[in-house]
Amino acid sequence: MAEWFEVARRGELPPGTMKRVELAGRRYLLANANGRIYAVDDLCSHEEVSLYLGCLEGDTIKCSLHGSRFSLISGEPLDEPATEPINTHPVKVSAERIYLLAKSPN
Repeated sequence: MAEWFEVARRGELPPGTMKRVELAGRRYLLANANGRIYAVDDLCSHEEVSLYLGCLEGDTIKCSLHGSRFSLISGEPLDEPATEPINTHPVKVSAERIYLLAKSPN
């Protein structure tokens, strides 16, 4: 079952920055791209490298290892060598707090 978890305060994530969070043993990446907050899996689908080590380019995240870019909106890979998408996750901002919809720990 999925539920909303508070993962950050809005002030912790100014535009152009990222934050890695862990819930129930799974790592997620929060990104503020042009004022909009996104959440995706932290690992690149090509080599399982942390995307936190990459960089934001508009509404995409670029992997630092081989340069694959992924859409923060859809998770789709935009450049090779990655061919598989990364998972995207719903987020909401309420009362200056950022929430992530994720599976609750058992």
